[in-house]
Amino acid sequence: MAVKTTGPGDKGFVLDDYALYNLNRAAATYNEAMSEALKAYDLDTMQWRILMLLDDKSPSSVGDLARRSVTKMPTVTRMLTRMEGQGLIERRALDGDRRIIQIRMTAKARKTLAVVQSIGKGVYERAFEGIETRKITQLTDVLKRIRENLNRSPYDRAKIKER
Repeated sequence: MAVKTTGPGDKGFVLDDYALYNLNRAAATYNEAMSEALKAYDLDTMQWRILMLLDDKSPSSVGDLARRSVTKMPTVTRMLTRMEGQGLIERRALDGDRRIIQIRMTAKARKTLAVVQSIGKGVYERAFEGIETRKITQLTDVLKRIRENLNRSPYDRAKIKER
């Protein structure tokens, strides 16, 4: 049986013990560490994220990159324009549907990514230092479940009836 922890508005609520607060702080601390490490390569965390996403799935549409990076489309579009100017990405219209623009990494981006992935690995290893692999796997599973829970509509009629 899962033990309920206190949440905002509950008696005894302590912000420093609140899981979602710590999740947000951990993400912000990770982004700060990555940002500092990437400066030497004239990259920022958004560019890092886009390169990692393209390394995972290339080509990708602008919409797909926005969804997977959890970033608004106009922000991704501006970043892609910047990255194109740096010679890191190419935009090509999809064969058969010129309205869809596909984004691909350039050879320069692949070389840059190969170098900065070691930075990402170092930050990752520092973040999880002293934590067992089993616990990292559990954390990943819990985070995926939280994401699934939050992506469900709070207006799902079947779930409202269960409450």
